[in-house]
Amino acid sequence: MKHNRWTILIVALIAIGYFVSQAVTQAPPSAAPAPLPSLVAVVDVAQLIKRHPDFKAKQEALQGEMLAKEAYFKEKQEKIAAKERGFAALNLRQNSPEHTKAMDEIQSDYAEFDREAKAEQRRFVLKNSHIMYDTYKEIKLEIGKFARSKGIAQVTDFREFEPDPTIPSSVAEDMDQKLVWFDSRLDVTEHILAQMCAARTPPVPVPPKEVPGANTQRTATNTPPPASSFSGGGMR
Repeated sequence: MKHNRWTILIVALIAIGYFVSQAVTQAPPSAAPAPLPSLVAVVDVAQLIKRHPDFKAKQEALQGEMLAKEAYFKEKQEKIAAKERGFAALNLRQNSPEHTKAMDEIQSDYAEFDREAKAEQRRFVLKNSHIMYDTYKEIKLEIGKFARSKGIAQVTDFREFEPDPTIPSSVAEDMDQKLVWFDSRLDVTEHILAQMCAARTPPVPVPPKEVPGANTQRTATNTPPPASSFSGGGMR
């Protein structure tokens, strides 16, 4: 009886092993991982920022705002200086209560001027930083979009410029670049720029299709056609 139990157990194990092996051999093979892209490309990020379709307008707007604020502070400073000259013309006795009050008022005005000027300076620095950040972020997104569409695995920044041997910082900047040389066919700067400009081109409006059999006669409620430039007082 004990022998029969061992026989049944062995047969069951063999059966389980058979069905498992069948399931493994009949399972569909897993898909092979897609090969990684191997192409590389080069861009001039400095050129992309400089020629970005929105960057110049944003910088000019910021520059105009700074010039307006500079004029404001110049006028305010002149008012404080005029106020100081007015106190000086009174010939107030040194260390008198009137003189001390006048000097305290002038110092308070200058202190407020300095606080406001520093706050505005910081605001302009941060605003310019945000412009640079937003521009560079968009450029990176456009580079990634282009690279994925072309199967490019890596894009490297290379700034094309001729260093001035008489300026040490210029030579150091050129030597500090990680990419020493590349085939010009790898440069995709113009492609990225064209891609960014195309994204801002408004779509061409499509004229509505005429319905077959519809009455095309102009009625009184229709918008009248534009007057011809050759009739009446036009185009002399």
